[in-house]
Amino acid sequence: MTTDVPARIKDAPRLQAQRRSLTVLVAAQVLSGVGLAAGVTVGALLAQDMLSSTSLAGLPSAAGTAGSALAAVAVGRISQARGRRPGLAAGYLAGAVGSAGVIAAAVAGNPALLFLALFVYGAGACLTRAAPAAAVPCAAADRPAPSDTPHGAARWRPAPARP
Repeated sequence: MTTDVPARIKDAPRLQAQRRSLTVLVAAQVLSGVGLAAGVTVGALLAQDMLSSTSLAGLPSAAGTAGSALAAVAVGRISQARGRRPGLAAGYLAGAVGSAGVIAAAVAGNPALLFLALFVYGAGACLTRAAPAAAVPCAAADRPAPSDTPHGAARWRPAPARP
């Protein structure tokens, strides 16, 4: 006599892992978004204070944007070679190192270190756009993507299969 295990029971560990992964990704998105927004603002204020001028206060944002652009390439290569998790971890680690550098620059009153640190800090900024892509494998194929729901807050949808 064989008993058939319902699919929902058989898939429970996978669904728990997906839920846990999505929870971590959402928390990381929220915290990194708030932190990155605050960091750019603080960077501009620090530059203005260190340089005693408002004319170069936009340089921190430019340094962060340049760092983000270069980090996107590096994170993409790491993710392609080793998977999404190592790529995201490397980018977040660079962002954390950059934020420590911003603090060191503020303590030392060193504008050059500030701009360098914000360049590295920009690596975390590229992940605010890359992290949702890591949630794609967690999307259930039989459920509508969040953009298809009344809330429509996110657009995480698996890519269609290619022939």
